[in-house]
Amino acid sequence: MDRVGSAALSLSGHGAANEAAPSGSDEKLAQRIRRGLRAGEFGVAFQPVVHAQSLKLLNVECLLRWQHPEYGLLLPECFVSAFEDRDTAREVSEFMLESVCLQLAEMRRTGQALPAAAINIQPSQLLDATLGSTVRATTQRHGIDPTLLEFELVATEDASTLLSTQEFTRSLRQLGVRLALNDFGSGYSPLAMLGTVQIDTVKLARGFLTRVPASPRDCVVMTGLLDMLDKLEMRVVVEGVESEAQLRWLRQRPKVYVQGYHVARPQARLADALAMN
Repeated sequence: MDRVGSAALSLSGHGAANEAAPSGSDEKLAQRIRRGLRAGEFGVAFQPVVHAQSLKLLNVECLLRWQHPEYGLLLPECFVSAFEDRDTAREVSEFMLESVCLQLAEMRRTGQALPAAAINIQPSQLLDATLGSTVRATTQRHGIDPTLLEFELVATEDASTLLSTQEFTRSLRQLGVRLALNDFGSGYSPLAMLGTVQIDTVKLARGFLTRVPASPRDCVVMTGLLDMLDKLEMRVVVEGVESEAQLRWLRQRPKVYVQGYHVARPQARLADALAMN
């Protein structure tokens, strides 16, 4: 079975199927993703991020979706390993940027207020000297203010290094694009990196919230993190809000933003995501 199929079955909870499918590699997967982009198999879903107390919209996170002709709807965790290939990562981010700007432009044409939009990119893309010019050209073509955009990078060692160096973020900063560290606390996330990275937002991994408020120890950990980020003057988004009890606990914090299924589920259309807020 190829890597996409294996991951899809693992996430869906099903057993073996399609056992005669050829074994895959990241290189083959990267090639398949690029073909899928050209074939129109990919789309974008939108999930609101809101202020915990007021529920006022902060932005919408733009989430990649693959409608695979064989395996059905796939989430990025099924194929994210292919993004180690820089060409694939670049093509995916360009697709995301184009898709998001198209929907924002459609909203503008109908007279609606435009939300800020957060797009996930790979750390390697900060090494691409054309990234800033691509963002500028795409936003200008659609008449979108680039200050509406925020780029999210998963908290990795590479992301920490690149986000700590102005050379790699200057072109985006000059456009007014915000930068966020995503999934902090999952995998590589030493606290020391928060003292060096030049970012606007930290998104805390859902694992921090899983046992809040039931576990006093987990509440202490979360409280300490939120206090520290407040003192660092970083905007904080808590991911994985799945219950009213979790939301009530977070509402004690006046500067916290939240995201999760209890707040709003991802929607295929930007307008539908905003209607939920």
